[in-house]
Amino acid sequence: MNIIAQPSALSVQLENQIAFKRMTVGLGGGVALEWYDWGVYGVMAAFLSPHFFPSDDPSTSLLAGLAVYGAGFCSRPVGAALLGPVADRISHKRVMIISVTAMAVCSLLISILPTYKDIGLTAAVALLIMRLIQGLATGAEAGVANAIAIELAPPGKEGLYLGFIGGTCIQLGYLGSSLVAFLVSALVAPEAMREWAWRLPFAVGGVLGLLVIYLRTSLPETLIHRAMHRQDELSRIQETTIGVWKTLWSVRLSLLAVILVIGSVQIANYAWNTGLPNMANTVFKEDSTWVYGIMTLMGLSWMLAAPLVGAFADKVRPSRAFTLMRLLLIPCFFLTLLYSQKSISTFFLVTVFGGAIVGFNMALYNFIATTLMPRAVRTTGVALGYALGVSLFGGTSPYLLVWLQREHMAWMFPVYGSLIALLSVAVYHFAKRRGRVYIGD
Repeated sequence: MNIIAQPSALSVQLENQIAFKRMTVGLGGGVALEWYDWGVYGVMAAFLSPHFFPSDDPSTSLLAGLAVYGAGFCSRPVGAALLGPVADRISHKRVMIISVTAMAVCSLLISILPTYKDIGLTAAVALLIMRLIQGLATGAEAGVANAIAIELAPPGKEGLYLGFIGGTCIQLGYLGSSLVAFLVSALVAPEAMREWAWRLPFAVGGVLGLLVIYLRTSLPETLIHRAMHRQDELSRIQETTIGVWKTLWSVRLSLLAVILVIGSVQIANYAWNTGLPNMANTVFKEDSTWVYGIMTLMGLSWMLAAPLVGAFADKVRPSRAFTLMRLLLIPCFFLTLLYSQKSISTFFLVTVFGGAIVGFNMALYNFIATTLMPRAVRTTGVALGYALGVSLFGGTSPYLLVWLQREHMAWMFPVYGSLIALLSVAVYHFAKRRGRVYIGD
């Protein structure tokens, strides 16, 4: 008589824990790399812009470089629309691999891209194409990662887990881009930084991409399937792509809330992560090593704060935490007015202390956005809402900040940011009263 040994409850629990950790590493590592590759262009824009958009006026070159930065956001909604339904219907794993591969390859290509001096206008066109492709990739990544994370999170700890995946890991990417820029700036002469060393952070992103691609290919599809495709909980309307868009239209108020919840905080995010450091490096001619060092300190504080803010939201209710953090963002916007002339101490004050409030909001917005979408269209809804919010508001933020400063209308930026922040709170609570919050509240 053959006796087949059954796995013990302890061994099954251990296997589940290992699988959960592998999933978290694959998700979080990919998210960090995506945002490293996305953010490194922003922190290096002051140095790469003269090579692709030469001009006698450094501000003009920078604005052209930031315009390409903003153009990358325009392709995000397209990526969300194309790849979101694929993730909801076919495979989250495939979409995540496509996304992280595109980001890494484009970063590697930017690191070796010929400049205007070498091939003329073709260089600028090639740079634009790389950023558009990266926009397509990030358009899908946000929805996929957040949708899976909210499903895998332990009950009652959704805010903590989303704070880690959608907060800490994103900030780890931004921190990495600032840290690598700081190290390169500290190790090479200023002339080398301007001439060729700005390429090194892009190359680092491309090489790290190989590791993350491996981590994601090693993820078993069954885990993702189990988390996202529980057939007893999914509507029949999911069977076709058309069904996704029909369902999404039925929750259009939630989609509008997602766009504003994300868009509002992205105004601040890209002002602090891209606009202020580039203004410091180009307009006010600050020491770039100090600028990147301060940015690294800010990124570290954001990364450490994210899970704590998520846990706070679990304790006091997500809606209350969101309202408090978003209203605190309003006076934070006005701190940008302090940085109106060269002063590294003022840059430190605005970046670190004002940035702390931005970081609290960055830790929470992914969780709040995800709670607004029903499971049946969560990936597509969050991805599309994220892409539209960040394209309409975040992508234009650095350009507006620098341009308004140059035109002596800097006061308009905090007024604009504050109005969108208030609007995001109002629409979120309107959606909540209409029963359009699906998790945790």
